[in-house]
Amino acid sequence: MMRRRCLIGLFVAALAAMATLVARPACAAGTKHCLWRVSNGKNHAYLQGSIHLLKKSHYPLPQAIENAYTGSAVLVLEADLSAAQDPAQQMALLKQGMLEDKATLQGALSEETWAMAEKQMKKMGLSMALFNGFKPWYFATSITALRLQGLGFSPYDGVDWHYFNRATTDGKPVVGLETLDYQMGLFDAISADDQDALVRQTFEDLANIEQEMDAILAAWSTGDLEAMDKTLLKSFKEYPAVYKSLLTDRNQNWVPKIMEYLNSGKVHMIVVGAGHFSGQDGLLRLLKKQGVKVEQL
Repeated sequence: MMRRRCLIGLFVAALAAMATLVARPACAAGTKHCLWRVSNGKNHAYLQGSIHLLKKSHYPLPQAIENAYTGSAVLVLEADLSAAQDPAQQMALLKQGMLEDKATLQGALSEETWAMAEKQMKKMGLSMALFNGFKPWYFATSITALRLQGLGFSPYDGVDWHYFNRATTDGKPVVGLETLDYQMGLFDAISADDQDALVRQTFEDLANIEQEMDAILAAWSTGDLEAMDKTLLKSFKEYPAVYKSLLTDRNQNWVPKIMEYLNSGKVHMIVVGAGHFSGQDGLLRLLKKQGVKVEQL
């Protein structure tokens, strides 16, 4: 169960690009959120944990989050999503997910994993031929996204896109901690063995994806760091190279940038995947080591 949550969490918490709940997660009066105010005594900024795929029914978000947005002069995302709206950039990103020359997904996967994937795809009414040009990691993320979208979730209703669209309409500056190209490169760097395991585990996850999303959303809705660590990260650490690349290294890279925003004199609202906050390597702990005051709202 924990292993399943970790790989679903990989897509929900680690990327900016891509629970059948009929309403947004309930929050009782006085409940905390996946939102923190960080300050250095003179200036402050907001850190908002994102779920990258949500439903329209999850809105409006709690007032504390809305207040953080309206009280901020600059929106910071994992990546500036403007690039994702450029057709040329969209094609470039798609190309990064495709195998080169005459390589095939079947050739990139073990016989066991290919056979399992082919069987499960038939049950879903899909043909592996449609995906045979994809890299294994891209195939795994695509299938997960298709399943979630079938349940009503959409990346365009995720927290990132929600506030990106708001900021665009409001004329509020948007900056990215990274580029989309860089993020795609992180997945490209995952070893062949880990990509094969990712595909295998993805199909095992699909049968329980509603329950796993339910657990993830429950933890996110109240900013429960302990629960987020269990639902998003605990088993993720079974893939140490992937964990280091997608979470630890990125968190460490972001801290100096967050400190710059904090010292700029302008209030920034920083929206990143919720999985980046919890654990020993999480942003909150790293910022505390910099002497920053961290307060959950």
